[in-house]
Amino acid sequence: MAAPLVKAVRRWSDLALGVRSAVLRFPGLTQVRWSRYGPEYKDPQIDKEYYRKPLAELTEEEKFEQELRKTQRIKAAPATKTSSVFEDPLISKFTNMMMKGGNKVLARSLMTQTLEAVKRKQFEKYHAASSEEQATIERNPYTIFHQALKNCEPVIGLVPILKGGHFYQVPVPLADRRRRFLAMKWMINECRERKHRRMLMPEKLSQELLQAFHNQGPVVKRKHDMHKMAEANRALAHYRWW
Repeated sequence: MAAPLVKAVRRWSDLALGVRSAVLRFPGLTQVRWSRYGPEYKDPQIDKEYYRKPLAELTEEEKFEQELRKTQRIKAAPATKTSSVFEDPLISKFTNMMMKGGNKVLARSLMTQTLEAVKRKQFEKYHAASSEEQATIERNPYTIFHQALKNCEPVIGLVPILKGGHFYQVPVPLADRRRRFLAMKWMINECRERKHRRMLMPEKLSQELLQAFHNQGPVVKRKHDMHKMAEANRALAHYRWW
């Protein structure tokens, strides 16, 4: 009795392995794991310029692709993506870093109020200035935000490296992502820790952004302090490779 049962179990296991190998060989026959969409669904095209391009300027491949997308199944766009002209990836990243407790509605509201405060202050300065000075005053809050963070980005950072039982602060060049992260982190921490208890977050953040835009303020000073420490520890730079 036991021998036929063992043979039957082996046959079923061999059949299961054969089906599994066939599925792995033809992944298009199965649904994508952990996704509500099958493999026949295509990613959405969010960029409006893709559709605004005149038909006369399209190549034959682009025309064929647009005609094909009319009959294809398209996935729903993610909630974090938008085709708005006001969409800015850097501001979205800053909003996510400023968010606390998952309250993104509040973080977006604070970011919007900050940009409004920056624009209001710049327009007040613009109307109070003379005609010669008005040409030098930047009034676009998006340009001010980007330039302020650019002025706060450090070029060289310090990394602790263990040598001979001691940790040495070794200067190393920073990647672009790390530079942006440190600039955002310092800006947010400065607004939270050094803010007066009666001052609102948008008001404090707008002040720090305008100061950083002119290469002033505590965040820019912190960047210079890091550069000075890296310069002081330049004798340990060879520990980076050892």
